[in-house]
Amino acid sequence: MGRFGLLMIGVAVVVLPGATARAADMPGYPALPLPFPSSEPVPQIQEFISGWYMRGDLAYRFEQVQGASDPTTVYSDESIHNPLVLGVGAGWKYEWFRLDVTADYGWAHKFSGTGSGGTSVTADIEDFTVLGNAYVDFGTWYGFTPYIGGGIGGAYLKMSDYQMTPAASTTTGTSSQWNFAWAAMAGVSFSPGYNWIIDIGYRHIELGDITGGPIGNQLTLDNVTGDEIRIGFRYVLD
Repeated sequence: MGRFGLLMIGVAVVVLPGATARAADMPGYPALPLPFPSSEPVPQIQEFISGWYMRGDLAYRFEQVQGASDPTTVYSDESIHNPLVLGVGAGWKYEWFRLDVTADYGWAHKFSGTGSGGTSVTADIEDFTVLGNAYVDFGTWYGFTPYIGGGIGGAYLKMSDYQMTPAASTTTGTSSQWNFAWAAMAGVSFSPGYNWIIDIGYRHIELGDITGGPIGNQLTLDNVTGDEIRIGFRYVLD
C-alpha cells in the first residue's frame, strides 16, 4: 500500500466517528434540552370574592301574647294585630356557613283584651329588634339553596295609647323596655343574577314582656312572640 493509501486510511479514522455521531442527531431532536422554554406559561387568574353582603327584608308577622293582666284584672280574651316588619342587615359568608347582624322594626299594631265584668283594654305596641344570626346552607339544588339558622340579641318593646273601659282610664304617654330576644329560622334562597340573591323564609321570634299604662293600673303583656313569613334580598360585595 502506498503513501496515498495510508493517508486515506488516516483521514477515515479521524472523520468517520464524528460523521457517525452527527448522523445519530439527524432526526432533528437536539441532543441536549434547550436552555429556555419556547413559550411562557399562561398565568392563572382567580376571581376574589370577599364573602361580605348587605341584606334587606320585608315580613308579615303572626303575633301572639301568652297572657295579659293588670293589678285588678286578668284578660282571658286577648288579641293582637299582625304587623308588617321591615329589616336591614349586613353579613359574611364562607362556603356553607353565614353570619350576619340584622335590625328589624315592627310597625305599631293594636292589642285588645276583655276581662270579667265587661272590662276591656286596648294599647298600641311597637317593637325594634337587633339580632346576631348564624346560618348553615345545605348545598344548591337546581339553583335553590335551603338553610336553617338561629339568632340572639335584644328586643325593644314600646306601648302607647293605653285605653280602658268602662273606667275610661286613658294615657297618651308611652312605656318601653329592652328584653332578651331570640329567633329560629329556615328558608330557601336562589340567585336571579350576578351578586343578587333572593331569600324566602320563615322566622319564629321571642320578644319578651311589656308593661305600660297609667301608674297603679299598668297593663302587662306576657311573652310576646311572632311567626313571620319573610322575603328579602342579599347583595354580595366583591
